[in-house]
Amino acid sequence: MRQDEQEAQIAVRVGGLRKSYGAVVALAGVSFDVRRGRVFAYLGPNGAGKTTTINILCGLLGRDGGEVSILGRDVAHDPVFVKSRIGVVTENSNLYPELRCRRNLQYVGQLYGLPRAEGRSRAAELIEGFGLAEKADQPFGALSRGMKRRLTVAAALVHRPKVLFLDEPTTGLDVPSAKSLRGLIRRIVGGGTTVFLTTRNLFEAEELADDVAVLIGGRIVARGSVAEIKGCVGRARSVSVRFSGPVDADILKSACPAIRSAKLQDGYWRLDVADLHEALGQVVAFCRREGLRVDEVGTREPTLEDAFVSLLTENAQANRRDES
Repeated sequence: MRQDEQEAQIAVRVGGLRKSYGAVVALAGVSFDVRRGRVFAYLGPNGAGKTTTINILCGLLGRDGGEVSILGRDVAHDPVFVKSRIGVVTENSNLYPELRCRRNLQYVGQLYGLPRAEGRSRAAELIEGFGLAEKADQPFGALSRGMKRRLTVAAALVHRPKVLFLDEPTTGLDVPSAKSLRGLIRRIVGGGTTVFLTTRNLFEAEELADDVAVLIGGRIVARGSVAEIKGCVGRARSVSVRFSGPVDADILKSACPAIRSAKLQDGYWRLDVADLHEALGQVVAFCRREGLRVDEVGTREPTLEDAFVSLLTENAQANRRDES
């Protein structure tokens, strides 16, 4: 593929992005590309710099340095072009609770300069496509949380954006509503829209994302496909163990150095281990000393959550080494 063809496949480009708030560094040279027609998950703990990045990408915040472009146009130099081609869904909806659902969408169309007839047609299309036909003439404020989220996403699509920013789209939704919204996101991407997703739900990110970047402390610590990010766990494996009696996590980890983390869930200990053979030998020796038995044991491949926790742990350990 020629260089110009490769460039045409990039929806969002961020290179060496820097931003500070006084002495606090929010972004320290962040770089990544988002390819067109894909879901890009931007993950990180609270305070990592995700919101700062999104605000810069959407033209709401200036940058101290670096390159930021959407569809080949610099966000700061061509803000009208960029804003007319992106949609943004924040954690809190900005629709009007007193307006009917249909009217909310028509009003958003007016804000984007759609002719009145086109705005009415587009609103009707989205209401039908998002399964909101029965709610079209109800006030937005009267909808359930899940229905409100659907209409908020629909509103961001009124002007047919090329890039859609979704900030915690399923937060607060019940399981059926969240599952339904994830289905809608897949349909949106299937229609050619690029989705930039931030979420604390790592299961959701693993299910939806084509590509991932993990941001910790204002720096990208890993990026690639979901499989590549999961590969960051390296040789680590997750072992599920049920002991015959109670176990203290700190004592278990102290006795078994091959265990990187231990968490009790539904009566089973989930152990993330660096070396499976070594860890199991240490667990058996621990049980003999403590008068316990291993009643059940099983292994599974690392998840995106495992990789994320591993990256957080490695980053914290590196920071402690630097401070010592």
